[in-house]
Amino acid sequence: MQTLADLTSSSRAFSPDWIDGDTRIVAIVADPISQVKSPQFFNSFFARQGIHAVLVPAHVTPERLHQAVSGLAALQNLAGVVITVPHKVAAYALADVQPTERAAAIGAVNCLRKREEGGWLGDNFDGEGFVIGLEQQGVSVSGRQVLLVGAAGGAGRALANALCTAQVAALRLADIREKAAEALAVELRSRYGLVHIEIAEATGNRADDLVVNASPAGMSPSDSIPIDISHINRSAVVADLIMKPEQTPLLQKASAMGLRTHAGRHLLLSSVEQIAKFLGVVS
Repeated sequence: MQTLADLTSSSRAFSPDWIDGDTRIVAIVADPISQVKSPQFFNSFFARQGIHAVLVPAHVTPERLHQAVSGLAALQNLAGVVITVPHKVAAYALADVQPTERAAAIGAVNCLRKREEGGWLGDNFDGEGFVIGLEQQGVSVSGRQVLLVGAAGGAGRALANALCTAQVAALRLADIREKAAEALAVELRSRYGLVHIEIAEATGNRADDLVVNASPAGMSPSDSIPIDISHINRSAVVADLIMKPEQTPLLQKASAMGLRTHAGRHLLLSSVEQIAKFLGVVS
């Protein structure tokens, strides 16, 4: 099992002379970009595995997403693109993106690979990475009740589908975009008949075994805590997908209450190799 230390240290240090004309490029697009940890993790993984590739951050605003993705397609040595906040749903909707079956079920992508016939193949490893990350930390979701806040976003949709696939007993969906959350609930009920799906407020209750923030609230120091965890069970786990800061206000509050927390880095740690394989930079 890979650890944070495995992916942030390497026997072959990543350095500028690692990059030359034969280097394959992977781009990550986000807005803002400063919070992404993917370059650190991916590049350490590439160096450890002796993979001649580099992941570089690209700050792309929503109105320029299509232009940026189209431009990246012109790079012959581009292996693919990692997609993160806030572009996952918008990238899925691009006309030249063909989603995998999983991405189509989610309605969002978190990586794009160039197709030989033109355009992109899009997949989404967020949900799988989150569930695997939990399991690696000894947290099983099967038969549990989960509150998912920010459920209607790209990451939230991925987590919702993965949690249902992992056979949670009940999934409570909360999002400020109420209609989008309700539409997601309808989709999930039709796809996962054995899981109880309901719309909820961003407030944990004593029946919740896992409380998850999949919204961007917490990236900025001025953000308020996105979930009221005052009344949750003391055996519950509180998770946040935000990478920076690693200890978000939500996780800080949960820790102060004596609750077990699960940081966002675990999702990424569990996804690096899968995404690298999808992009074709590792077999």
